[in-house]
Amino acid sequence: MKKLEIILIAGAVIGLLLALLNVPLSSLIVSLFCVALGILYFYLGFALFNGIPLRRIFDPESYKGIGSWRIATAVGTGIALSILTIGFMFAVLSYPMANTLLIAGLVSTAVIFILAIAGSAREKNIFYRDIIIRCVVFLAITILFLCIPENIFEKL
Repeated sequence: MKKLEIILIAGAVIGLLLALLNVPLSSLIVSLFCVALGILYFYLGFALFNGIPLRRIFDPESYKGIGSWRIATAVGTGIALSILTIGFMFAVLSYPMANTLLIAGLVSTAVIFILAIAGSAREKNIFYRDIIIRCVVFLAITILFLCIPENIFEKL
C-alpha cells in the first residue's frame, strides 16, 4: 500500500502543477488523485501506517504486537490526513470551505503530531517516526496553502 500512496501523492502533485499552469482538465486530475488519497488515508490508514498488507487486513495474526495506542494513533492520523487532502483539493479547485477544511486538518494533524511525539518518547518505534514525518510534511504544505492567495489557482 505504500507504493499506492506514493503513486497517489505523485499524481496529486502533478495535478497541482498542471492547475498552476492552467492546463485543461487539471481539475479532473487533482480531484481523482486527491479523493483517492483521501479515501486511502481515511479507510485504510490504520493498516497503511502499521505496515499491514491489504491482503492480510482481516487476518488477526497481522495485529499481533500492535497495541491499541498504535491503532488509535494510526486511525487518527488517517482521518487527519484525509481531511487535509480534501482541503488541498478544495483549495486548488477554489471551492468554498477550503480554508475551514485546512484549518480543521491543521489542528487535528497537530494533535496527532503531539501524540506521536509522546508515543515515540515512550517506545522507540519506526511507526512513530513515520507518523511524525508525514505530519510535518502535511503541516508544512497546509501552512503554505493557508499563506498563498486563494485565487492563485483560478483560470485567467
